This record gives sequence, structure tokens and C-alpha cells, in this order.
Amino acid sequence: MKEKRRWVLTDVDKQVWVETLNLTAGELGVRGAAFVRKRTLHGGLSDGVDVVEINNGAMSITVVPTRGMGVWRGEYKGNPVGWVSPVRGPVNPMFVHANERGGLGWLGGFDECIVRCGLENNGSPGTDVVPNNMGEPTEMTLNLHGRIANIPAHFVAVEVGKGATPEISVTGMVDEAMLFCPQLRLVTRISTRLGSNAFTITDEVVNLKSTTSEMQLLYHCNFGKPFMDRGARLVMPLAETAPRSAYPAKEVAEWSLYRAPTPGYIEQCFWHVPVGDAKGNTLALLRNAAGNKGVAVRFNLKQLPCFSQWKNTGAESDGYVTGLEPAVNFPNARVFERKNGRVVNLAPGRTYRVDLTVEVCGDAASVKKLEQEVRRLQGKTPHCLQPGPLAKYSPQA
Repeated sequence: MKEKRRWVLTDVDKQVWVETLNLTAGELGVRGAAFVRKRTLHGGLSDGVDVVEINNGAMSITVVPTRGMGVWRGEYKGNPVGWVSPVRGPVNPMFVHANERGGLGWLGGFDECIVRCGLENNGSPGTDVVPNNMGEPTEMTLNLHGRIANIPAHFVAVEVGKGATPEISVTGMVDEAMLFCPQLRLVTRISTRLGSNAFTITDEVVNLKSTTSEMQLLYHCNFGKPFMDRGARLVMPLAETAPRSAYPAKEVAEWSLYRAPTPGYIEQCFWHVPVGDAKGNTLALLRNAAGNKGVAVRFNLKQLPCFSQWKNTGAESDGYVTGLEPAVNFPNARVFERKNGRVVNLAPGRTYRVDLTVEVCGDAASVKKLEQEVRRLQGKTPHCLQPGPLAKYSPQA
């Protein structure tokens, strides 16, 4: 194949919308068992949801344009990538009521493997004071984790590159905009190479407004079995770790360790300051107890300097999962993050870029290789584990 090939699935401006698409390896112009499928779901809370499945011959991922171009689920050589949520999704945003339960309604659509939190805000629900359309300070209510995950894409396309191991990708555009409010556009490209054990998300957030806008962005990367089990660990190079809230000393000491599914378990969160290489590249690895399966999230600290770890080891029926969450901020209320300098101010027309890769390990050798990489990144940097929450990271301190 000499040139990149492209199939437009959605283009609202040109009134293009393709309900179903089935592209075989031959039609894609690649070898092996790769394919791309697009379909629209019907029935229940998924009614009207578009999904695009990309299979590179070894790994498959399902992207959901209807839900802000999130990644719903994946699989690599029989290993499911994602988690089992009590929510039966993917959920059409029309059924998600963000302000219910005190601003926690976002959870009514939460079952993706990777979901973006932002773009105007993320973190805990609460109030903030911003200028209204008259320029007057006005109190507004912010819901949990913002709006972007519940906004459909207005442009979606599938692309296939050229070369010996071509990339298969889905691109999309999602606008989070209101009159007199921030006008932010997410331009995303989710790609994987033929036969690869990884996929990459390349995002650009563009400020379409004529004035500076605030921006927050967190990648809620969620994994359960087979990477999470009793004795599983989070392995990553760190300079500092602090609990979000006051936890028992034993729980803090075991921040990296996961327990078996435990009915009634109350979620815990830890805030981390990662260590990277000279270019800012780093990774977080979740490996199972046996050390023969793992999933890693690679990111860059110049783009995503903060990292949150969400431990939710409740019963399997309640959602046995951990969140590995690189971000521009910690997921506290925006007013607290602004005070601590962790809210991006995006000038008119400016773009904020993020590159994030998810890599799956299906054997002990590949897990060990990533653990060695973490040790190299850690180097001689000491890891400071704080016994309790710190005022610079947590309003609970």
C-alpha cells in the first residue's frame, strides 16, 4: 500500500454518517487477521451508541465516539483489558444525569477502560466562582469529572497507514462548548500497529474561544482481572506518595498492594509524584501476583505531571477495579487545584497535547522487562511515602 487510506464514518458538517462498516484485512490493505468494524448499538442504556472496534491481529480495542471517544474495552491474546462495572454499558449520554446525587451522576455511565475527565474541569463535585456573560463573578456547580466523556464526537474517521507494520487508527473531534462559556475542542487519534500489544492515544485540546480558558484533563485508565488480583502490585518510579485522606498506617504502607475482592471495601486514593527520564517519559505498571500478566500506562510528565491511584477492591459485583490516572492535576475540586497551580490556562487558539500508550504484557518475561525499566527510571531518586494527606495535594489535610 503506497498511500494512507481513510474512511469517514461521521462528519456532522457534511451530514455524513455511516451506521455499519466491516473492513477486512484485505480491504484495509494489510496482512493477517486484522479488521475494523463500526456498528450502532440498540436496546437498553446502549441504545444509539456508536462503537468502532479495531483489531490489529493480536489486540483489539473498542472506541466509543458517542462517549467522547473513550476506549470501552480491549483484549490481547485472550486477556481482557478493562473491568466489569455494575453499570451495563456503554451508556448513551442521554441517560446520564450529571447533577444527580449531589453531582455524582457521571458514575451512571462509568464502565470504560479509558475515560477522559475534563475538559473544563474534573475531580470532586463542588462549587466555583467564575465570570458570567456580564463579566460578574457568579457561583456555579461543577459535577464529578466534567463533561467530555458524555459528549458525542462530531467527526470520526478510520485510517490505515503504510509500511511493513502499518498503523490502524480512529480519529475524532469532540467539542465541549457553550455560549459565554469555555469553547474547547478535543482532537484525538487512537492508533495501534499491526500485531502490536499496545495502543496509543494522541490528544490535542484546542481553545476555540477568543479569550484564555481554563483546562483540566485526567485519563481515568481502569483495569481489573486478570491484571488485578490478591497480591497484585502497582510498580512505578516515584519521588513522593501521599494518601488522599487519613488511612490506617498499614493501609498507607501497602499503597502499592491490592487485596482480593472484599465486600464493603471503601475506596482509597493515593496521589503520586512520578519520576521520568530526561525527556519526561515514565510509566505505571499494574502486575498480577504471579508476575506473568501486566498492563502499563506510558505518559510524559511534561504533559501529565500528576498521577492518581484509585484502589477499589470491593466485591466483583460492585466493581473490582483500580484506576491508574495520569493528569495535569489531582482530582480535587477545581477551586483547590487552581489555588495550588494545577489548572492549565490555555490562550486563544493554543493547543495542549498529550501522548499516552497502554501496553499489555501476557507473560512473565515481558512483565519483568517493564519492572527493570521502572528500576532504571527510579535510579537513585528516593521515594518519600507520607504517612498522611498533605495540604498541597489534599483539601482533607
